[in-house]
Amino acid sequence: MYGLTAAVASSALTVIAAGHLAAVAESSDAVVVGAAAVAVGTLARALPLPTPAAVVLGLLAAAGAGVGAGHLTGTGTGTAAVLGLAAGACALVGLRVAAYDYPSRFVHMTAGVALPLAAAAPAVYVLGRALV
Repeated sequence: MYGLTAAVASSALTVIAAGHLAAVAESSDAVVVGAAAVAVGTLARALPLPTPAAVVLGLLAAAGAGVGAGHLTGTGTGTAAVLGLAAGACALVGLRVAAYDYPSRFVHMTAGVALPLAAAAPAVYVLGRALV
C-alpha cells in the first residue's frame, strides 16, 4: 500500500509540475516570478514565528519576491506582485499538505521540497496567460 501511495503521489506531482513547462510556452517571465515567490515565501514561512504571523509574512515575502523578480524580467510591478502572491499562497498550501507525516519521514522531506513548487504551477500558468 505504501508503494502504491508513493507511486500515485509522485505521478500526480509530475503531472501538476508540468504546468511550469506549459507556462514557459506562454511566458517564461511568469515562471521566473512564480519560482522566486515560491522560494522566498517558503523560506519566510519556515521562520520560528506563531503560525498566523508566519503565514502573513510568507505571503508578503512571496509578493515582494514577485516584485523583485518582476523588475529583473521586465514584468510590471503590479502584475508581478499578483503573480507572486498567488504562487506564494499555493506554495503555502502545498507546504501545509506536505507537513502531514504519512507514510514516512522520507516522503515528508521530499514532499516539503517538491509540493510547494508543484502546487504553484497551475496558478503560474493561469495568471501567466492572463496577466503577462
